[in-house]
Amino acid sequence: MIEIENSNMIKLIELIDSIKDIRFVIQSYFKKKLKNNDLGITVEMFEVLIVLSRRNSVNQQQIADTVRKNKANLTPIIDKLSAKNLVLRQEDGSDRRNKLIILTEEGKKMCSVYNAMFEEFYVKFIQNIDLNNVDKTIAMLKNLGKQVSGSN
Repeated sequence: MIEIENSNMIKLIELIDSIKDIRFVIQSYFKKKLKNNDLGITVEMFEVLIVLSRRNSVNQQQIADTVRKNKANLTPIIDKLSAKNLVLRQEDGSDRRNKLIILTEEGKKMCSVYNAMFEEFYVKFIQNIDLNNVDKTIAMLKNLGKQVSGSN
């Protein structure tokens, strides 16, 4: 085991651990909500629907980049969403090799369920958080991400 004495390094490790913990807790919360509402989709499928709800049409690579999965792992998720009539694959008019993924009407209805779940989440947990601190935290995390990705 590595022994760390520098208090700044200890703080950074605590920050990273806290980010992982909150991501896990939030994902678990929504996983439970999806199961309790008997929506028949996974959190991963829901993440794709959320990406699509924010844009009209997106190619598979853009979705993969947003949900942080590789394109090959995303294919079965999109296949399942397509089988449930939540998304459609459509040929890109500017590049026939490229397929655009779009929400169906059923997919849009599913996203409205998400909006209700997120509003409930907000009311229960987030409404009392100081938004100035949120803005500062977002900026700090983005800066940290840039520094880490730029050092590779």
